[in-house]
This record gives sequence, C-alpha cells and structure tokens, in this order.
Amino acid sequence: MEDKPRSRQHEIIQFLSTKDAYPHRVSKIHVMHTHISLVFLTGRYAYKLKKGLKFGKILDFSTLALRRRYCKKEVTLNRFLCGNMYIGVVKIVKTSDGSTRLELTDFDDRRKAVEYCVKMKELPQKFRMDNLLDAGRVDEDTIKRLASILVRFHLSTPTNSKIRKFGQPDFIKAKVDENFETISSMHISIDPKYHKKMNSFIDKNRKLFFDRIKAEKIRDIHGDLYLGNIFVVGSRFYLYDRIEFNDCLRCADVAEDVAHLGMDLDFHNRHDLQEILINQYISKSKDDTLKDILYFMMCFKACMRAKVSFFNAKSDSNTERGAAAMREGNHLLEIAELYLKLF
Repeated sequence: MEDKPRSRQHEIIQFLSTKDAYPHRVSKIHVMHTHISLVFLTGRYAYKLKKGLKFGKILDFSTLALRRRYCKKEVTLNRFLCGNMYIGVVKIVKTSDGSTRLELTDFDDRRKAVEYCVKMKELPQKFRMDNLLDAGRVDEDTIKRLASILVRFHLSTPTNSKIRKFGQPDFIKAKVDENFETISSMHISIDPKYHKKMNSFIDKNRKLFFDRIKAEKIRDIHGDLYLGNIFVVGSRFYLYDRIEFNDCLRCADVAEDVAHLGMDLDFHNRHDLQEILINQYISKSKDDTLKDILYFMMCFKACMRAKVSFFNAKSDSNTERGAAAMREGNHLLEIAELYLKLF
C-alpha cells in the first residue's frame, strides 16, 4: 500500500541520483531497488533510503519519524555481524540559504530533516554471495565457514522470556496465516495445500515447538538470511540487512536462518551446498532436533519469499521487471512444493 509520504520522496530520490548530492568523491551512481528501500551506490559509500510505505501488519515506514527510528535501529542491529560496514544515519535537509535545494549532512546537523538514510561502506557487488556463486567462487569450504559463523552467532545472540514467546506454535501459526492472507490480499491465487500442510504440521508438532523453546533455540536471529544478504571479501563474511522493522520476524527459531539459506541454495540449484550447510550446522551446533523442523521452515521461507516477489510484481510499474518478479514468485512456490513431501 503506497502512502503520501512515499510520493513526496520523489524529489529526494532525484537528488540522491546526482553526483552533486554527496559531500565526497563519487565514481558512479547506481540505484538498487528492493520492495521496501532504494540503495544508492556511489563507489565509496552506499546510502539506503526506506520507502514511505506500509505493508500489511508487517512493516510501517509511512512517516518520517518511523523511518528515522528504523534507520537508527538498522545500524545498531547490523553492526553485530558487519562491524564497521554500517557507518551510521545521515539526514537530508534544506540548504541553509533558504532555497529549495537539498543537502546531505550528518545526523547531528541541527537543521530539520526532510529524510533519513543509512550510510554504509560500499562493498563491490561481485563479492555478494549470490554473485560469487554464479561465478563459481563458492565452494565447500566457503559454506563450512559460513555455517561456523552462523553457529557462533546463534549461540551469542540474546534470548529471554519475551523473545521465547515468538517460538510458541500459536505464534508460528499466526505468521503462516498472515503470509497467505497477504498473498490473497494481492489477488494472487495459489493452491491452498501449502497453507493447509503447514498448519497441519504445527498442530501435530506442538511438543516439538515447545521443546525448541526449552532448548533456547528461539533467539534474536538475523531474520532475512539468504545469499543476496551476504558479502564475502577475502576471509571476512558480512551478514548484512538484518531485519529491523519487525521484531516478530527477527526473534525466531535459529532454524529459520538455516532454512532460509538452505532454501536459497536450492533456489540457485545448489542442493549439494545446501546439504553441506545443514550437516555442518548440525555438527557444530549439536542441534539434534533441527532436522525435525527444518523442511517445514524451508517451505515457510519459500512461501514468504514468494510473497515478496508477488508484491514486487504488483507494485513495479516496469512491465518486464514485474513479469520477472511474478515468474520468480511462482518458481519459489515450486520449490516450496518439493518441501511439502519432506515434513
């Protein structure tokens, strides 16, 4: 659902699309679109602008105050896994001479902001893990190192009584229901077998979900961990773009991070690497019940990603991109169907 603040961002987008907007050397301007943000790549730094939209009950960036809050939260959350890649929040103001021109400035500037952005060090896109995979530069050792990083992260990231409630079967069911309700609201018709099978699994495995809670497997995880959200530069892994806009999606069973990565490897036709990831994670974490819930979670993640693809298809004014997003959504449902037989 598009909101008035989003339409007012047009001037901001035009401004950030010019080299003169930036107080540093700019080698190029490349704009990357996601369903909820735009990222402006300048060669040295990347600037992420949150779109002024509201997406069901999941996300609300519809006011400047909310975008400010979530920009700050994004930086705080992502420094844990990305170190100094996340620099901070910057703001866009009207120039001090009173003209209608805009100026990109530090967050502490006393002038009133017209917009906020997250500022990051730009890492070359060739080091993004999906691009590395396409280039044949992701091998068994890369996956094993990633699994080890993920295990260490999951052991160190917090859990508490508030976080643990997100692992309760009734809450998981609510997430599943919301996903399919949102798809339906976009007038996308899909086979009800996905929804029915997932709800049936939850009903039949309530003890498993509560056992996972007791084993402290419900933690403050990444929440959106797939190959496109990982950079590998030399020996350094950057697991970036951790979910900031909804704690319900980030506070979850550690299996969700493993499942999302595993599903994405299947999406890229690398089932061999998926098996290595899962086996290595289980070996390192000693998570004996992970496989009992994994294929359910992989199906859920495939359906969630399909929802995002369908949203992109419906909201993109570019016919070619919209058609590609629709094909991607349908392909993700085909992957989800494969998992239906495994749980």
